[in-house]
Amino acid sequence: MTLIDLGEVRGDREPEPASRPPRAVGRPLRVALAGLLALFVLASSAPVARPASAVLGGRLGSQVVVLGGRVYVLAPEVGSGGSREVTAHATPARAGAGVRTLWRTAVASTGRLDGVQERDGVALLVDYQPDGVKTVAVDVATGERRWQQAGYPALAAGGGLLLLGDDIERGELRSVDPTSGRVRWSVPGHLGQAAFSDRDEDWAADQVALVTAAGRIELRDVVSGAVRATLAPPPGGWQGGLQVEVSGDLLLAFEQDEGEVWRVTAYGLAALDRRWAVERPSFGYAGTCGKVVCAFAYQGSELSGLDPATGGVRWTNPRWQTVVAVRGDRLLVIADDQAGGTASHLGVLDAATGREVADLGRWDLAFSRTPDGPYYGTRPDRAGGGLVVVELDLAGVAARLRDVLPDAAGDCAADGRDIVCRRQAGTYGWWRLPA
Repeated sequence: MTLIDLGEVRGDREPEPASRPPRAVGRPLRVALAGLLALFVLASSAPVARPASAVLGGRLGSQVVVLGGRVYVLAPEVGSGGSREVTAHATPARAGAGVRTLWRTAVASTGRLDGVQERDGVALLVDYQPDGVKTVAVDVATGERRWQQAGYPALAAGGGLLLLGDDIERGELRSVDPTSGRVRWSVPGHLGQAAFSDRDEDWAADQVALVTAAGRIELRDVVSGAVRATLAPPPGGWQGGLQVEVSGDLLLAFEQDEGEVWRVTAYGLAALDRRWAVERPSFGYAGTCGKVVCAFAYQGSELSGLDPATGGVRWTNPRWQTVVAVRGDRLLVIADDQAGGTASHLGVLDAATGREVADLGRWDLAFSRTPDGPYYGTRPDRAGGGLVVVELDLAGVAARLRDVLPDAAGDCAADGRDIVCRRQAGTYGWWRLPA
């Protein structure tokens, strides 16, 4: 069995008290000890390093998205007219089969083209313009332009699509048909903010909470647009600005002024009934973390778990500051400690107690776009060059070696078992990772 320096697995004790770590991401990796009882080990013998199964185009500044059996390459600006080239490739059926280019199209943009989603045979390209966000819809098979509208796209239950605001958080909310752009329903007027409840298995929202210009909170069904529940402002109104966030079965309302949160009030998501409130909280943002509400302190100094029934603090962990993934009762977290480079110092926490289950060391993350798909970590192969790729199994608390990519340099994107990384030659390569 092959060992790899994957960091240290902690025992079942509570986290040691720690001073506030200095700002920045990462920390030097611990040296692997052969006698350490709880090292992460490889699930099988190390695979044979192999070159890219297929080579894609792409140049510096491009963004790559792997999604639905396709690889999208979003090139940076070409020329002075603000044109962006988008290329779609079909992922090969097997290694050595070669990449088939499906289409190329140019998108006129004076901003930043960043991100792709798919819905009902349409690829949704997100274009961040200086005056707001625009969605450009093209046919996934041909690249033919279908429609474009202002607003940020959010997938909705029932096959729908929501477009929110001309500048992401403000403006009209529209539900549109993904294939034609036809408006199904809309909420006109100047909206303050919105949050989505995404219980659907494909991360599609089933409800949307809106803050209207008058300060009223509305909970709407994403399919019909019907109002399910409303909440009037409290007597005297909200203190400062209001932001909302959905966390499990709760809607969290943050009253804030100049970035400082004055009060957080939790309401039941079904009827917007008041559950609890925290005055002048020590945290500035909160979101769902399975059985607890994760609260993130100001400027990322610590992470806490709140009791969703009372708002009381169940645990606080000063070492880890950011939750990047939730899988069952395990949290994939990032430490904000000092180290150079771009890799993140990763760990796994138990959501119920905040206990550090594992220290994974430093990895670059490559998330699968498939719901409930694998999470991958990559880092340079110090032995032979290229990249080591591991699958981060949160439930089993294991980092399993999946491949060694000798001519890969980083900047990876993944979906399922397909992974695309920038090669040392500057172009992108595609690999299908072993099952």
